[in-house]
Order: sequence, then C-alpha cells, then structure tokens
Amino acid sequence: MSRRHLRPVVAALAALSLATSAAAAPSQTPEQRRAEILQAFGGAYEGPINAYVSRIGARMAAAAGQGGRCTFSVINSEVVNAFASPPGCDIYVTRGLLGLIRSEDELAAVLGHEVGHVAANHAGRRQTRSAITGIGALILGAVTGSGEVAQIAGKAGQLGVLSYSRGQEFEADSLSARYLASAGYNPFGLADMLSALQASDQIETLDQGTQTKAQPVWSRTHPLTGERVARAVSAARATAPSAPGAAPARLDGYLDAVDGLLFGEDPEQGVVIGRRFLHPGLGFGFTGPQGFVLANSPSAVMIQGSGGLRAQFAGAVSGRGDPVDEAYAALRQVIGQAPARTAELKRTRIGGYDAVVLPAQAQASNGWVDVTVVVYAVGRETFHLVTLAPAGQAYVFDPLIGSFHRLTAAERAEARPKRIRVVAVTAGDTVASLAARMAVEDHPREQFEAINGLQPGDALRPGDRVKIVAAGS
Repeated sequence: MSRRHLRPVVAALAALSLATSAAAAPSQTPEQRRAEILQAFGGAYEGPINAYVSRIGARMAAAAGQGGRCTFSVINSEVVNAFASPPGCDIYVTRGLLGLIRSEDELAAVLGHEVGHVAANHAGRRQTRSAITGIGALILGAVTGSGEVAQIAGKAGQLGVLSYSRGQEFEADSLSARYLASAGYNPFGLADMLSALQASDQIETLDQGTQTKAQPVWSRTHPLTGERVARAVSAARATAPSAPGAAPARLDGYLDAVDGLLFGEDPEQGVVIGRRFLHPGLGFGFTGPQGFVLANSPSAVMIQGSGGLRAQFAGAVSGRGDPVDEAYAALRQVIGQAPARTAELKRTRIGGYDAVVLPAQAQASNGWVDVTVVVYAVGRETFHLVTLAPAGQAYVFDPLIGSFHRLTAAERAEARPKRIRVVAVTAGDTVASLAARMAVEDHPREQFEAINGLQPGDALRPGDRVKIVAAGS
C-alpha cells in the first residue's frame, strides 16, 4: 500500500476499469488515461530503465508496422506481468518482469508479443475476465462464500485483467518471433522468455500451501504450456533456422540497464514479511492472525483466512480526517444496500494511536456476517481496517486489531529495499556460493537460477556477469 495511493479503493476500481475497457472516456486524453492506469497498478517506476524499455519497444513497434503509435511504460510492481491497454497501443511492463528477463532479446520478445496483440486487434475480440477490487469484493466474497473473489480483490488492481484466447496467444507469439527477426533480434528470445517464466512458476509452486504473498504471474493472463513453448521454438526456426539455446546476443546491455533495479516489494508501498505488514514510510505495522495470508497492493492490504474470515487495510474513505466519520463511511462502502445493524462505536488507543472501533453485522444470502471497522488516526491521516467473519467469530481478528503499532528500528531495517546487482563471476564462485548472497527469504538457489537463466547443474565461468539480489538502498 503506497503513500501515493491513500485514496478510496473505489477510485482504484474506476482506474482499473480503464485498463479493461475497449474504449476510454471521450473526455479523457491518452496521457490522463495512462496516468490513471499507472496509479492504479502501482505507479510509474522512475529511472533510466524507462528510456531503455521505450527504445526497445519503439524498435519492435516499427517492425510491426506500428511505428510512432505505441507508448511503453514501466510499472512499479513486483508482479511478473506485461499487458497492452486499448484503445491505441499503450504497453506496460512491470519491474518484476524486468528482473526475471535475462537479455535484451527476451525483453524485445515480450514487448513484441504485446504489440502483436495490438496489431492483430485482439482487444476487440478478446474475452474479458471480470475483475473486482476493494472492499466491495470482501462483502461479495462473504455473501457468495467464494475464496477466489477475495483473493482477486487484493490484486485486481495489480495487473492481469485481460484474458485472450489460446489461439490469440499463439498468434501474438508467432508475430513476436517475426518482429524479432525483422528488428535484428534473436527470434528464439521468446522461447527463452517463456522458459524463464516457467521457472518462475515452478518456484511459486514450491510455496503452494505456505506462500504468504500469493503473487500472480504473467502466466495468469498469458497461459504457459509445453505446447506454447514448442510453438515459440517452431516460430523462431521459421524465421531463423538456427539452433535454439545460443548465448543471447545482447546480454551485457540488458544487465547494465537492470543493475540497481528494485527487486520485490517497494518499501514505499509497504512490505509483507511472513504474517507482518511493515510500512517504513508511514511508520506503522501490524500482524495477521496465525494461518492467514497477507497480500499487499498499491491501494490496500488483503488479509485472507479460511472459512469466510478475511480483512482489508486501506487508506481513508471519507477524506475528512475524522476517525468517526471514516468508520461510518467505510462501513457504508462495505455493506452497500445490505441490511445491517451496528453496535456502539468505541473510542480507544491502540499501539500509541487514537482509534475507533465500530462493530456491526450485515445480512448476506446465507445469514448474518460480522463486520468490524477499526480506524487508526496517524497524525492528520486516517487508515481503516475492515474485518469480515461468520456471525459470532469476529473475535478471531482481535489480535490483528491490537497489533497495530509504531515500527521499531529493527523493523525499519527489515523493510529495507532490495535491488538487483550485477556481479562478475570470479574463480571459485559457484551457483551455491552466489545463491548464498541472495537477500531473499525463500528458495535463494532457485531464484538465482531463474533470474540468470540457469538450469540445475549448470556451471559458472569466471568473467560471466550474473544478477544477484542485495539488500540496501
């Protein structure tokens, strides 16, 4: 949750709809539309990487006959994804995907794939997956009993709302291979990129059942299959019948471009560490209940449990700064027109902050649901926590409510940013020794191999340049 995105989640949904609609509002300029999409999805990532991506994108757009029509933007999100947003040719790529890519050829392949969707007018014929975000999805999930709804809610503002048919994905892949060859890139870059994404998916699979971040990846909207990789290889051979797997022609330039790239969550948007959410910029944190999953997005933090237990933490709804007004405004946003009954609002202090607690119940299709709104006053700003539970189970969230606190120095240190650093392999370096330098919590070896395109058992050569993840500003 970003300091820049402390607005009602409803506003995020409005911005999100721009990316899923086939037509922008007539009164909205393309620049305004791009700005709203970027804001909804995590904000623009600042730095020279933008000019680099735009340069490669322009080259691919020209190869596709779309020269001068396309814009290319880097999104400040750890989610691994890229997408095109109609109308026009606005292409977005996340820094999460840039961290996984290994060469300029692979970057060109991804951008060419998205330009291919535009050139083939897939948006006009695509399937649109309905996306629900914000607090409204919480109550819907409680009413329907759908865990998927609640999981989508926390990340719907984070990429991944376009759904193309299988045939359209194959066509965009084929077009990308053709554009790569025309632009002077290695046409096997797409197959290499798909293999990298499969490796990323395999790492995520290792965490099934225990993962605390539940990040969606590129394959959620661009399904990965063995058939698709094989087709990408065939398409590459049709344009340049050389053997796949050759060393990327443009490795060093890409490594120079991503050296220093932010990796993982941006501390300016808060970070999830286990069951804890820490926001060093705003100076507070909290801890989810045992067994719950936390997922951070630009506009809110979702806290997901089992059996209809879920919660969301977000910025002000009312915008008036009064905790009582905020509590009732958040409650109205949650329950909408559903029948409801409220208990007495309580003023208290939690973790050194003034707070109000508003217990209520809302009627769902399968009975009454406990709804608790807690508003924390942090300086001149207010933040609200909404919890939903089956009737009589609101107490499960008492530890979460009471865990809100000012960050300690140790917690601030934990939330330091992590960045990709490019290092040269020296004599004696091995995959194991370099993986041990990775500042990641889970599966450092697998993550080191994934971001460097290595297969288990591959050896490193002195002088090779590789990416590692290092802590620090």
